[in-house]
Amino acid sequence: MTRVPDPAADATRKFAGFLRAYGVKTSAPGPSKASARAEALATVSSAPLASIVERMLTNSDNDIAEALARQTALATGVRADFAGAGKAIRIQLGRLGLPLDGVDFRDGSGLDRNDRLTANLLTALLVKAGDPARPDLRPVLTGLPVAGFTGTLTTRYTGTAADAAGVVRAKTGTLTGVNTLAGTVVDRDGHLLAFAVLTADTTDPTAAQSALDTAVTALAACGCS
Repeated sequence: MTRVPDPAADATRKFAGFLRAYGVKTSAPGPSKASARAEALATVSSAPLASIVERMLTNSDNDIAEALARQTALATGVRADFAGAGKAIRIQLGRLGLPLDGVDFRDGSGLDRNDRLTANLLTALLVKAGDPARPDLRPVLTGLPVAGFTGTLTTRYTGTAADAAGVVRAKTGTLTGVNTLAGTVVDRDGHLLAFAVLTADTTDPTAAQSALDTAVTALAACGCS
């Protein structure tokens, strides 16, 4: 698929071309506002934001993540580009009172090699999302893949880690040489724990993921009373 710098303008030009092919006259494509005489031909409604966030987390969808970050930028009043998205994310996390020392956001998807996260921030965000006073943040938890069952954890938590299948919900983070996991786990005593494990300079992604799963499985087996 060919990428274009302005997808909306490209789609408009192509649509105008289809109309002209059928003898429909069109004006030069470009930004404009509908007149008072305009009649709505069709409308499209987005899925609720909570559902979009859940889908993004479950499937680790980078496109949705970047789109959400840029919408956050627009709502925050900064430019909807990579830098603006990173700035908007920091602003919103700051408003939640979350720890931002050592954190650097260069985009919304986490694909930029200069992005920096901390386990402190991730666990604090998970705890905040579980606060009964913040139901608006609940999709951060409900969208997490379930170990051994859904999303990016469907094929994980087998073998020696199978005991944690179904009791771990976690978001994966994977780049070449980087493997991370952050989420929640129910321990042996029924406590819900938040965790984040970040690794860098890994050389075997399969072995790294297995090590992460083993560590979290140990959490599930612990008693924290």
